[in-house]
Formats: sequence, C-alpha cells, structure tokens
Amino acid sequence: MLAQASMGWDYPSPRGPRRNPGGGPLGPMTLGQLREEVWNFLARHDLALHPTPPHGHHPNFLGARRAAERLMKTPEFQGARLILAGMDAVLKPLREEALKRGKALLLPHPDRPGEFLLLKDVDPRRLKRVREAYRYGVRAELKGQPIDLVLIGAVAVDEEGGWVGKGYGFPQAWLEVAAPFATLAHPVMVYPRLPVPPERRVDLIATPQRLIRP
Repeated sequence: MLAQASMGWDYPSPRGPRRNPGGGPLGPMTLGQLREEVWNFLARHDLALHPTPPHGHHPNFLGARRAAERLMKTPEFQGARLILAGMDAVLKPLREEALKRGKALLLPHPDRPGEFLLLKDVDPRRLKRVREAYRYGVRAELKGQPIDLVLIGAVAVDEEGGWVGKGYGFPQAWLEVAAPFATLAHPVMVYPRLPVPPERRVDLIATPQRLIRP
C-alpha cells in the first residue's frame, strides 16, 4: 500500500492485505475488526494523543488541533449559534472555540445517557474537565433545539462520508438531527471506501491537511 502523508511525515496505511492464519477463505471485515485495525495502527505508530491507548475511544490524534482549525474556518462552524458536540478529547479545541465565540453548546450528560446539558455564556477556561459540564450547564431536551451543527468523534470514515464510531455512547444510533454532522480524522482513519457498512453519514471531515465534503 502507498504511504499516506501526515504533518510532513509519511505513514504506512493500516489497510494492508488481510490474511487468514488458517489458510481458508477470509470472510468480510466486521465493525469490531475495523475498529481494532485503526486503534492498533494509531497506537503502534505513536499517532494517538491523550487518552491513550486509543482503544475504546474516538481517538485523539497527532494533528487534531490543526484539523480542528480547518473545521473552524468553515461557514458551518462560523455561522452556527447552537452546536451539539460530543465529549471526546479530540473535540476539545472545537468546544472551547465555540464558547469563546459566544456560541451555545449542547453536550450529552456524562453520567446520564439520553440527557443533555445546555451551556451558554460559559468561559471555557472554567471548564477544565468536560465531565464538569453539569456544573455550568442546565438540563435541556434535545427535541426542538435549533441545532445548527453536530460535532462527533470518529474511528474511521471514508471519502463518501461514511462513518464508524467506537461502538457505544454518543452519537447513539437513534440520534437524528436536521443539521450537518462534522468530524475530525487523521489521514490513516480515512478510507477510500469503508470495508463495512457505515453506521451513519457525515457532511464534513476535517483532517490536518484537507477538508472533505462528500
């Protein structure tokens, strides 16, 4: 496989040929196998940032802040007044920038699945740990909120907008919002086409080098 450029260095792709140790026919890749492929690759090549290891997370990665800055320049982010955002570490620069610009944030409650917290006029410097959002936010229903943008982490995406997450938590499969979905990804997390059916579609994918609009 050809190497993929990232932050000035070349990295081999995680998508090498799959081999069956028993020598028999190899079945289709599963969601779990895809997640392990990406997590293992990021860990093996020191591309994952806190929290590490990346397994079980929407990974934070080398160059994530640069990818976030690219997403911040989009009209979708700049024009959004209310943003629904995940709690992942990789999204921290986007959450902080949204609050700095006076935007409202809707966050999933860290301990109560299905509940949400609305943060308005909060100094991001006070929110040292995102799990403390309950101290500064008020409980809010998701239904009826005028959400302009949804920010989610990812494990793998593709050029067609396919998305695969960590397998639990936010964004839940039932989540439907009439707003663009955006995510951040290291180049090695971006497949030409996912080898599994995507769990959902996203409208914007920002990497350190480019913005993908499927």
